[in-house]
Amino acid sequence: MEKVDRKTVVRELMSMHPLFRKKFLNRPEPPFEGMSKSQRHVVMALNLYPAMNMGQLAVEANVSLQQITKTVNALEDMGYVHRYIDRANRRQIWVSLSEECQEIIRSTCDANDGLLVESFASLSDEDMLQLQEAVRAVLRIVNKMEDRPLQDLTAKEDKK
Repeated sequence: MEKVDRKTVVRELMSMHPLFRKKFLNRPEPPFEGMSKSQRHVVMALNLYPAMNMGQLAVEANVSLQQITKTVNALEDMGYVHRYIDRANRRQIWVSLSEECQEIIRSTCDANDGLLVESFASLSDEDMLQLQEAVRAVLRIVNKMEDRPLQDLTAKEDKK
């Protein structure tokens, strides 16, 4: 069996993220119109998790620690997020989407799905079946990975 260049596979996989972001996610459509890019990233990140602390949110949304407070402040002013202090560790600040924002996101999902379906209309049924199989294969394989810090992955790679 041919030896796999794991770094190449990882780079190719990660190249999909900016492509999808560019083609589908960076459109400033409802509920994101009028928001900055960093605000949209924070809302998208919080939509994946029930709550995150400010540090986690900065990493997940790819926003600097200096910018995250300003971004969360603006989103709080819009009524999109709630901020609260951890009872066990009062230095820890948690952020979650407001019910209003969650409802806006839920109500626009069907419309966005429709827009995405239209985006894929130029693809043949054969292309769509191949894409579906590829997505399912990627998800099946990636879901086998253990959750661990990225530095552990690179450390193992360097030993090979």
